[in-house]
Amino acid sequence: MIRNERQYRITKARVEEFERAFADFSSRTATTDEDRLWLKVQKDALASQLDELRSEVLEYEDLRARGLGTLEVNSLDEIPQALVKARIAVGLTQKDLADRLGVKEQQIQRYEATDYAGASLERIREIMKALGLKLSNGVFLPVTATTFGEVLKRTKAVGLPKEFIQNRILPKNLASTLRAGFSMDEPDTQVWALEAAARVGRVFSWTTDSILSGAPLSLRGDVLAQAQFKVPARTDQQFFAAYTVYAHYLALVLLQCTPHVQSRKDIPMDADSIRNSVSDAKGRITFESILRYCWDDLGIPVLPLNDSGAFHGACWRVKGRNVIVLKQKTASHARWIVDLLHEIRHLAKRPQNEDVAIVEPEVLMKDAPSDFVDEEAEATDFAGEVALGGRAEELAQKCVDVAKGKLEWLKNAVTKVAKDENVPVDLLANYMAYRLSLQGENWWGTAQNLQKEDGDPWQAARDFVLSRAKFDDVNPIDKELLLQALSEPSSYGA
Repeated sequence: MIRNERQYRITKARVEEFERAFADFSSRTATTDEDRLWLKVQKDALASQLDELRSEVLEYEDLRARGLGTLEVNSLDEIPQALVKARIAVGLTQKDLADRLGVKEQQIQRYEATDYAGASLERIREIMKALGLKLSNGVFLPVTATTFGEVLKRTKAVGLPKEFIQNRILPKNLASTLRAGFSMDEPDTQVWALEAAARVGRVFSWTTDSILSGAPLSLRGDVLAQAQFKVPARTDQQFFAAYTVYAHYLALVLLQCTPHVQSRKDIPMDADSIRNSVSDAKGRITFESILRYCWDDLGIPVLPLNDSGAFHGACWRVKGRNVIVLKQKTASHARWIVDLLHEIRHLAKRPQNEDVAIVEPEVLMKDAPSDFVDEEAEATDFAGEVALGGRAEELAQKCVDVAKGKLEWLKNAVTKVAKDENVPVDLLANYMAYRLSLQGENWWGTAQNLQKEDGDPWQAARDFVLSRAKFDDVNPIDKELLLQALSEPSSYGA
């Protein structure tokens, strides 16, 4: 964002430079396919940068021309940018504003360069008064002065560790501050606290005042009550519940970004039909082919997450529209294949339900409800039948026979059966791990050692989202939070 006349002049000059460079590349003639590709890449990059610079110039010129009358602040996290825009709109320089406040010009420059990090709530009120800036109805500056550290403590109390807030919720400037090791309990972190509270509140349906006031926070009961899951005792139950609410929020945003992707009500119930739809010419099933089938044939957006802990799969139907969330840290295509087929089955079993919510942990408790265990087993069998050419149960029994029923011999047995029967060892290992998880046995570690990693399935699924999502009518903060969820892996939670 351009903040003063000097930056405006510099940006205008850069626009002219990029225009000349773009014209130069446009006039060049390529003689080979490689040259044509290289020129296109260069032109696209220049065009993108040029559009961004022009947008900044137009915004600055528009602010100066139209004044403050149409500037509106609809949420607390918009305040830092709104203060800069309001100063420009009323025709004040940074020095003019500093003189009104009785501070040095450098202080205003620091405030604006850091999005008012370090400014107290009282200082924010003074600047708003000096600029004549008013908040929209329903948006108020809190009376309580709360530090950034206190906000982080309150969110941690409901299962949201600092690393999660840092990597998935906070904007980049605040996340960088956390990583740099700044003290979060200083009084001058009050604006950071406002920004963090606004972001967290948007995701978890808390008011900013409730976060800043110290009132006890609770997770959305409607989201948790609808979801069918039984959390293992050893799981961090607070983080599991909090992450479920977070994933549900992201799923709703994804549905909003994909209004053109409409769910089919008649998801096939037989494994043969789906296998025939997703198999390539050689009869192979790939994760990418199932993704394409989900998005393009079934109308089911698939959101890939790569955080640690909590659940490994979830699916929702909201007013008739389906969405699947997969969460894995592994690069095993087989694991992602089975998980995705598993969630498809859950949705297929409920064609008449207008709303569906299923969230499942990696390992079920031995006392989990029998109907849930039965459905998990059925969904696992279905995924195995699709992935293993209709022979899942037969191959599983062969593995048990070769291992003579001994878990410690199962790894060698799976390897032998996969080779003898010419099926992918990673898919067979995953199927066996799923079957064992339904019996309360965790064989995932061993199955992981039999996985083949070729490319990044999370990245493949992310690219499907980015190529199909449309953000034009989506709130900018929702867009940013969804893109943060699709950023590189991070570690926190259970």
